[in-house]
Amino acid sequence: MKKVALLFLAVYSGLISGVVPSASAANPSGGFAFTDKVVLAYYYIWYDEGKWIKTAAEGGRREGLEGLHPLVGAYNSWDPTIIDKHLEQMNRALIDAVAVSWWYDTKANGTNDILDTVFEKAAARGLKVTIDYEHGRAELQTVNHDLFYFLNRYKDHPAMLKVEGRPVVMIWTAWAHTPAQWQGVFDKLEKAGINAFPIMSGSYQNGRGRSYLGPFRSLADFMKTMRGHIDEYNRTKGLENGKPAQHHATISPGYDETRNPGRKTSGGGYKGAGWKDRTKFGVNYPDNPDGAYYRGTFEAAMSSNPDWLHISTFNELYEFSHIEATFEHGYKYIDLTAEFVREFKGLKQQRQEGRAGANTD
Repeated sequence: MKKVALLFLAVYSGLISGVVPSASAANPSGGFAFTDKVVLAYYYIWYDEGKWIKTAAEGGRREGLEGLHPLVGAYNSWDPTIIDKHLEQMNRALIDAVAVSWWYDTKANGTNDILDTVFEKAAARGLKVTIDYEHGRAELQTVNHDLFYFLNRYKDHPAMLKVEGRPVVMIWTAWAHTPAQWQGVFDKLEKAGINAFPIMSGSYQNGRGRSYLGPFRSLADFMKTMRGHIDEYNRTKGLENGKPAQHHATISPGYDETRNPGRKTSGGGYKGAGWKDRTKFGVNYPDNPDGAYYRGTFEAAMSSNPDWLHISTFNELYEFSHIEATFEHGYKYIDLTAEFVREFKGLKQQRQEGRAGANTD
């Protein structure tokens, strides 16, 4: 019996894993299996042309985007053609799923309208979609409304990101409410017929995030020490309550807020949001050579035996954490991502073994 329990734990901890490149390949309606390796990228939908071409005095943010020229041009996030071109880049990067930075907004060309388009275009490209809900700190009544809107609207959509049939929803700044309050939110959704797979993003909070395991099925952040918290939770609670957790590790090509005037403090420095250590892994930021910092975060993530990889970000250009193709770097970070995905999923080794086998025939 103990051997069976240990094997079960190993599977849920990600210690035993197969290569499953597509959710639809095995179970179109159920989505990914719990043990599948999944790569997800954060996608931001708040850009308009004016932000690229106007100065701050003119109501734009050209200064903050200085030196950045996306290959798709200065764009409006609501443009279906732009969305499709972005998703095409994600296909090239071998990304499985998109986490759209979202809040409830009914205005024309607002986040609700754009999310509809992302789902439509993603379905055509074989990508899965969820949200990274930006208003986790809102009043619980607002949170309940917004999450029900999202999950009820898209839970049966062919592009909905699911794990074992449960629609995935990610919550940013979830620490603003207690674990018990979040459990209440998800209980209400379940009573309404929606059994979600919640993920807490930006969740470590100096270790406090681990107390949210149970209501949430994963903690997504940069900290590789979370692997131990996940394994401990699964050993002591997750397998008993039927809600084992996953370890989602985050990788990033870097972070630079010094070009964002809104982040400057009164003392002349910059606020500490995001990935702060610009000399981590023995390289300086910006990358020298290109991709060194990104590779460093990937290697750190891999050392923690992650179940999923989160890419922060596809296009948060104001923070210079993007992999989106630009005139400055071309497809450098897109293609590096594809390389990392192959290694993460074991596809690189699989191809090498296949070639070796072919050579012996």
